[in-house]
Amino acid sequence: MNKRVLIIDDEKTICLSLTEGLKDLGYEVDYAYDGTEGLRKVLIFKPHVVFLDMRLRNENGLDILREIKKDDKDIEVIIMTAYGNIKTAVKAIKNGAFDYIKKPFDLEEISIITSKALDNLNMKTKIYLLEKEKEHDSSFMIGKNFTMLEIYKKIDILSQNDGVTVLIRGETGTGKELVAEAIHNKSHRNKAPIVKINCGAIPKELVESELFGYEKSAFTGAASRKKGLFEMADGGTVFLDELGEIPMNMQTKLLRFLEEHKFKRVGGLQDISVDIRIIAATNKNLEKAIKEKKFREDLYYRLNVVPVNLPPLRERGDDILLLGKYFLDEYNKKFNNNIIGFSGDVEKRLRSYRWPGNVRELKNVIERIVILYNVYYIDSSHLPEEIREHDINDNIGNTTLNILQETFDESFCLEDKIQDIERKYISKALKETKGNHSKAAELLGISRFALRRRIEKYSQENGS
Repeated sequence: MNKRVLIIDDEKTICLSLTEGLKDLGYEVDYAYDGTEGLRKVLIFKPHVVFLDMRLRNENGLDILREIKKDDKDIEVIIMTAYGNIKTAVKAIKNGAFDYIKKPFDLEEISIITSKALDNLNMKTKIYLLEKEKEHDSSFMIGKNFTMLEIYKKIDILSQNDGVTVLIRGETGTGKELVAEAIHNKSHRNKAPIVKINCGAIPKELVESELFGYEKSAFTGAASRKKGLFEMADGGTVFLDELGEIPMNMQTKLLRFLEEHKFKRVGGLQDISVDIRIIAATNKNLEKAIKEKKFREDLYYRLNVVPVNLPPLRERGDDILLLGKYFLDEYNKKFNNNIIGFSGDVEKRLRSYRWPGNVRELKNVIERIVILYNVYYIDSSHLPEEIREHDINDNIGNTTLNILQETFDESFCLEDKIQDIERKYISKALKETKGNHSKAAELLGISRFALRRRIEKYSQENGS
């Protein structure tokens, strides 16, 4: 569907020249010579973007702006002014205008500002849909990149197969807990609790009693029987975060539970049966831990029935800006601020920065900026030093450097990395060729058959 643009200006030459220019750019365009007619056309034409003159013959552009926003707050209004009055332009932005442009202007300026306004509108629409999802689901995920779309498919499949054990892998801050919540909340177990257990936060000597509970007098201080977390989660889900921290003796008992769905309380003789699903998560290299005899191989294979590998934020492209805008809107509301967005330089820096703390770090950065600064646009001076001063070219199109910087951290798995890279190039080629397999295969330097085989392979892995 073509995007619609309305021009409201009492100068006929402006209306006609803008109309022709915007039509040449592919937009549907209408115009009005006064504010009253403009408001009528807002109702009928339903524009996505309005170019509004600040000074109409007998009307105030700010009054018309308020009426437009009252009718549809999502319409992006761009103020046109021949006077270059910054104070008035700022006032317009406070009243809901997207931006302003000074007369005279050329078509290139109009093209750029219209494109930005529509991008902002698209972003707001995506965020609104995500907010609606959040109302019905306490867990939500944000992201439109190829790898994340595959993960959403896995979440849907796993939520419908609620007896399957899941292993979620990814760096700290990538959203492993959100994935666990999403799987649980979309499953038939969602009326029962999801019990979250940080395995690294429980003292090793207390892990068994925390998970399985204990009988009265099982040890000094056990004055009464206590149910464990597994028992409390009956009918629901247990999320074992930082799985790699579980001591070896508990790994054996966890394996038995996964095979039999039974356990004994500490000091107890009777088997207790529960119906729970186990979702585990780790940022550690479990294959390495197996070789070092720190993790049981049989438990690994029992847990790794359906793995979900979360990409680090630095590999998610435009998702960084989508998440940044989401957090910006969230904290604007929380702290009663009105920051509109990011400068072009900031967008480049956000995309090229490596984000060692992933989504959690991005969220904290945006929160800090909203608290500290009362500005309309975030520029590079508002960024933390480590983001402001990093080399903006470090991560743009430099695959070799990315790989070298990333090698052999705790969650490193060569096979996963190779598959991630292959998926990204396939996705990029298909996007550039608009889904044409023959042209995509030519770009990738492989046969059409080889491309189809890889697409089928990844589709099967995700159950689609």
